[in-house]
Amino acid sequence: MVLALHLYRRMMRRGRLLALLALAASPGLVVWLAGFDATPDEIAEHYSGVLATVGFAFAIAAVIITTSTLREERDAGTLPYIYMRPLSRLSLAVSALMAGVAASLTVAIGGWVSTYLAAVAIDADLSEAVAGAALFTAAAVGYAAVFVPLGYVVPRSLLVALGYVIVIESILAAAVTGLAQFSIWRIALSIYADLLPSFGGEAANVLGPVTPGAGGGVVKLAGVLVAGVGLLTWALRTRDAL
Repeated sequence: MVLALHLYRRMMRRGRLLALLALAASPGLVVWLAGFDATPDEIAEHYSGVLATVGFAFAIAAVIITTSTLREERDAGTLPYIYMRPLSRLSLAVSALMAGVAASLTVAIGGWVSTYLAAVAIDADLSEAVAGAALFTAAAVGYAAVFVPLGYVVPRSLLVALGYVIVIESILAAAVTGLAQFSIWRIALSIYADLLPSFGGEAANVLGPVTPGAGGGVVKLAGVLVAGVGLLTWALRTRDAL
């Protein structure tokens, strides 16, 4: 827990946090601006559509924060001191994942709060905004599970991670059915879709071939977390800095 708190504090530098919160909050701004011209019947579909499309900006914010979890320690040359602690590599991996998830959730909460306040401002159904918390939370956990290990294992991990989000998730996954099933954003969206009866057509297009289902989405995220812990544990053992 002490190590997780140390890594979390290292990532949460004020300038970086404010910039990422502003990026994650962009869906709230869009909901608020577009809500001025929307009728009450249009607002329901409008909210889910914005979260599914513009909300994807949170993926970039999550990538930036989570890939830095261990990368900054490695680049600063402080990993050997962490390795000296009487902790197993599994404990180190779990601590790093905990820190990455906590950092990603911090940004996710900021993004969700912006959409909730926008929903209040345009008099939208607040049950939709409450359900939106599931989307941001699930995405935060999923991206941390993938990109914390990636940040340690892969050189230039930030560029690789951004390539995954921009090319694979936003372009290829929309065209290739098989890839859509491995999209973290679509897994999170499948949980959101199951909790929200008024899931709009635009949001459904983003979801694509992935079947809505909170239970299935949670199971997939659990699998991603286990795989992330396993990969990072293996990497810490084979890339020992001592």
